[in-house]
Amino acid sequence: MKAETKRKETVDLYDDLGNCLATDIPLKALSPLYNPYMREVLDLFKRVAIIDLGKLETLMKKGMAGWETAVGQDENKMPWYGRDLPLVDKAKEITERIRDKIERYGDGEPLVEGVGRYIIVKVPRRMMEISASRDPALTWTAVALCQAVAETFNMTPETDPDGCNMLKGAVFGRYPQSPEFPPGGPVSTFLKQSNTVDGLGSGFKAIMVNHLVALCNKRTMDGVALATILEQAAQWEMGNALGWFERYQLLGSAYQGFNAHNLVLDLVKENREGTIGDVAYSIVRRGIEDGVIKVKRTLPSGYKIYSTNDYPLWNAYTCAAVLAAVIVNVGASRAAQSVSTVVGYFGDLLLMETGGLPDPDAGRVEGTGQGFAFYTHSIYGGAGPGAYTLDHVIPRHGSGFVGPCIVAGMCLDSGTQLFSPEMTSASYFKIRERLPLLHEPLKKVAEAAERIKSEVRRG
Repeated sequence: MKAETKRKETVDLYDDLGNCLATDIPLKALSPLYNPYMREVLDLFKRVAIIDLGKLETLMKKGMAGWETAVGQDENKMPWYGRDLPLVDKAKEITERIRDKIERYGDGEPLVEGVGRYIIVKVPRRMMEISASRDPALTWTAVALCQAVAETFNMTPETDPDGCNMLKGAVFGRYPQSPEFPPGGPVSTFLKQSNTVDGLGSGFKAIMVNHLVALCNKRTMDGVALATILEQAAQWEMGNALGWFERYQLLGSAYQGFNAHNLVLDLVKENREGTIGDVAYSIVRRGIEDGVIKVKRTLPSGYKIYSTNDYPLWNAYTCAAVLAAVIVNVGASRAAQSVSTVVGYFGDLLLMETGGLPDPDAGRVEGTGQGFAFYTHSIYGGAGPGAYTLDHVIPRHGSGFVGPCIVAGMCLDSGTQLFSPEMTSASYFKIRERLPLLHEPLKKVAEAAERIKSEVRRG
């Protein structure tokens, strides 16, 4: 379906097979402030923590604690304080003890569930309502875990003081001497702890790309939708979607994140044997056909300079196009290392093709992509796109339209990365099976928007 020439404030949403999921959806219904599915997802991301009993068992046995590196985790080894505790074998009992401590404050919702060596914990809503931050997901879970293990194995300051200290060190690391829990520790949350996130309103961006890839089971458009929900929630939280910029953000997220009017998939199909330059030609042609841009003047050489009367809509088109370019490029190579190059230089192709119309996100996509290329190819020696959190000092600088591209690239990667989702986020593949809310997020966003569209129009 083509967008109308006049400013259109409703969209049709399509899945990754080109099936129409919802029609005539007001943009407001795709806002995290109103879409009930988005609000459920955001609530889940704030409240969930994951316990890895296998990890804790290894740490306790070897006497390892207080590391500060994400990879080595072996700076401090104190085997003389080690304790050989069969935590995985006792997972059921430990889970029950944690459940007893946490669910008593709930409202009847199941909050603690065992998944083999893992335990999924949700903090009660009433605790989150009185909390100034999302940190109870980490603090409650860590304290409940330590108490449950101590009770299971009769570890007290009187019976085993060194064992208690070892348990505390294995779970909490050097905290509070260090401001954060140990990276890759036995207790983790979807979002980084709040005191390590730099920038007001960046909390929902504080998750590793590979975690999102695992949570969507490497399904590209679902990963894009999930990343868009988090990125746009952050834009609202930091004030970037308020007032003047609301339509800009909603249009961009609708077209790029939720495949409005099937634009992303159309571009991918049209250029399935093409290059990123072909995607640039396609989006300019589509913009002309839909009346989003028009020729302002033609130079004697025949070179055309274009203009637009609706920049937010043209921006939405270009953000969809840069995502399509990533999918085309990485889909051909099956190697995500090129994501930064596409994001960083696709805008130049559009600038040249349109005679200077603003590139995606008014240059923020391009600028972020070029910095990202440096960090993924040079200074970090190829750390890989998937190893970054969306709030990292490099990928954080867009208006929510860079993260979905990185997630898409890692979904399509065939295992070329040193830091692959299977390596950094193995637990998330297992945990997603117990979190049906995160299955088919693109479809569920559309269904929720369809349910509320009449109410939104009245409001």
